Amino acid sequence: MNNLRVLMLTCQYMPDVYGGAEKQCRRLSKYLADSDLEITILTSRKKLKIAANEYEEQVNVKRIYTGIAPDLLGRWLLFSIYWFFAVIVWALFNRKSFDVVHCHQGKFGAFVGCCVGKLLGKPVLIKIGNSEQYMDLTCLKKKKLIGPLCTKFIVWANPTFVAITDVIAKNLKDFGCKAVVTIHNGIDVSLASPPEYKSSISTSSEASVNLFYHGRIEDIKRPEVLLQAFDLAWQKNSQLVLHVLGDGAALAASKHYAEQLKSKQAIKFYGAVDDVVAVIKQFDVFVNASEAEGFSNSLLEALLQRKVMVSTPVSGASDAILQGENGFVASDFKAKSLSDAMLSGVALYEGSQKSVAQVCATLIDEKFKMPVIVKQYKNLYKKMLMEQS
Repeated sequence: MNNLRVLMLTCQYMPDVYGGAEKQCRRLSKYLADSDLEITILTSRKKLKIAANEYEEQVNVKRIYTGIAPDLLGRWLLFSIYWFFAVIVWALFNRKSFDVVHCHQGKFGAFVGCCVGKLLGKPVLIKIGNSEQYMDLTCLKKKKLIGPLCTKFIVWANPTFVAITDVIAKNLKDFGCKAVVTIHNGIDVSLASPPEYKSSISTSSEASVNLFYHGRIEDIKRPEVLLQAFDLAWQKNSQLVLHVLGDGAALAASKHYAEQLKSKQAIKFYGAVDDVVAVIKQFDVFVNASEAEGFSNSLLEALLQRKVMVSTPVSGASDAILQGENGFVASDFKAKSLSDAMLSGVALYEGSQKSVAQVCATLIDEKFKMPVIVKQYKNLYKKMLMEQS
């Protein structure tokens, strides 16, 4: 196992994109490298000034210049085809540098990874990043012309699929995938801030409980539902304050919507912030209104900081939230249900902070700590290699 070499294949990576899949790719790669595996990340770059070759935290990062994200397909299909052949050529010339192909997300990059695996006789793992109607293979299949062909090839190639929640595992089996293993996303416990950390963001001294959301502000995260739910809760408890941390395409519209609410003075927007895991330490109750997730990094980070958590019944919520013990999962995706869950979360915070913290700490240690996740992946890689031989 000490000489095991893994090729992490991802269509986009930092600094082009700082999404959840990219963060998990980086986090997992670092910990696998620390565990004596040889890790290479092969990805794209949209700007020439971004380094083509980089060595960071014991991980080799190789970037192929494409100019446009290679997984867009559609009218950008030529860029996707170029990246496909560039990856195939790279893999052929570097075939002795990796034993396993690990694809992050089950979209076009998974098709490319399966082609590499079949061509070189290497086992392929595909980690799925989203659920339900937004499940990776479902989205890929909807792409005109090439999408259905890609998904058929992926299922035919019979790679090992990693589902990060039980919901995604069911989605994959319903899609016709056979080899499905559930491994949760992991969290680096060192991200938790030291006690002496000082934030430039301060909580409201007038608030009884500081609610917060941190993450991307996009339509799929349903910021209007979040704001409407908070407004309903605030009308029952006017001492609540909502802190919204993050940036995204829906930020401006969210600010405008908040101005129409009765609770507008109790809603604070901060945009993107540095050291977000440290910043959220000072808040009380995390709230997520998302319509679809794979496994929310924001939820994991709130769990790491031992916060009460409230969420819509999105994929991953029930894995991190034990109903009534460290938070509440709303009965549906509507603002009224989320508002009711918020108020329950506030009551839990006010009455059971110590027990909530203990539940969160136990979940992190048993299910989400990176050494636990790394061990599962190492065992899976070993099993795949044995089956391939």
